[in-house]
Amino acid sequence: MAKIPSLKSIQAFEAACRHLSFKDAADELCVTPTAVSHQIKSLEEQLGVSLFHRLPRALKLTEEGANYAPHIIAAFKNIEAASLALEEDELEGTLTISTTGSFAANWLSPRLRNFYEKHPEISVRILSSDQLVDFKSSGVDVAIRYGYGDYPDSYVAWVLSDKVTPVCSVEKAKTLFSAADLLESKLIEYKWSGFSETDPSWASWMNAVGLADCKVEPYVTYSEEHICLSTASDGHGVALVSLLAAARLLERQMLVAPFDTALENKSYYLVCPETYANRARVRVFREWLLDQADEFRESAVGQRFFED
Repeated sequence: MAKIPSLKSIQAFEAACRHLSFKDAADELCVTPTAVSHQIKSLEEQLGVSLFHRLPRALKLTEEGANYAPHIIAAFKNIEAASLALEEDELEGTLTISTTGSFAANWLSPRLRNFYEKHPEISVRILSSDQLVDFKSSGVDVAIRYGYGDYPDSYVAWVLSDKVTPVCSVEKAKTLFSAADLLESKLIEYKWSGFSETDPSWASWMNAVGLADCKVEPYVTYSEEHICLSTASDGHGVALVSLLAAARLLERQMLVAPFDTALENKSYYLVCPETYANRARVRVFREWLLDQADEFRESAVGQRFFED
């Protein structure tokens, strides 16, 4: 091949590869599906190979297209990274963070004053949601996500693992001498959006302490963890909650964790596009967040439950 193919054709191919749809690629590029189809046809003619199988209701890369695609996608990522590097990258400005409502309210927000004191030139904007965000369309700089770390084509840094255990008021804890005493207690359960049978529950916690055959019926279930925490701290029952969410109240002795058994849960990860990872505001926030996570593991709650 004497020269590089048309950049418009390559751009159309790159978008079509990611979406496997001429229509979606066209929407992204603000052109018509016909225009995308023509650009890719032109590219195929220039290369002398077919890049897509055009099925009745879908697109599928040919063997040649599948071999070509990773190089083109990587090239566009490099172009994006190089372009971002040329932009003025100052600390001053707004950092937009997406995370779950529970993590924002119970763990991150109480620590943000420390971040502000270290970086008063940065304004923080928190978007709380249990849904994954699209970085480009939402304006989010970085996310703290709850899961297993499987976020393809992203920069990912582990922050904290999570565990769940029963918590209650100090007065209630005085009546709990063994896990069996919970069977006579008012149990509070937290089931968030997307909760599944594989997530920790009162039934699985009872199983872990040898009470698998006992019938467990929480008297109330909430979809918001902070309600579980406040209900338990007010003395209205025993809640099975995240230790990360309960940590501040445990440290203030507004809640007590009467048992040492805690169930493993998912973890929190800092996630952003690879091209965002070295932006000044993202970089200093990442360093601060990981330092805060280390400090938490050294705290009384961290040493009791999170030190293996």
